[in-house]
Amino acid sequence: MEFLYSFFVVGHFIGLAAIVGPFLLQMRRNSDFAIGAVLGGAITQLVTGIALAGIAASQIEDYTKIFVKLGIALVVFIAALLGWLRSRKNGNTRAVKPFFHAAGGLALVNVVIAVFW
Repeated sequence: MEFLYSFFVVGHFIGLAAIVGPFLLQMRRNSDFAIGAVLGGAITQLVTGIALAGIAASQIEDYTKIFVKLGIALVVFIAALLGWLRSRKNGNTRAVKPFFHAAGGLALVNVVIAVFW
């Protein structure tokens, strides 16, 4: 079980890197965002986060932190999905920027919650 947990932790970090990496590199751009990578990272974060919470369910005493992080992760996913859909419709232009920034910024908020809560 420890190997499975570690496997999902590695996947969770890869998903985090797929969101935060493009966000930090492209946050000042006005077009050509890597919103597809952010969407893939958001999906990975959701799947691995739910798996990690399920594996550690017997050790969790207070689920408040898990539900807060899940809620933020869902908003990150929705922002990335809407940005990706808008990029397919209008091209990867400035119209994607608010969704890209919302997804990246909230992913960083989720990291802060994970570390300090």
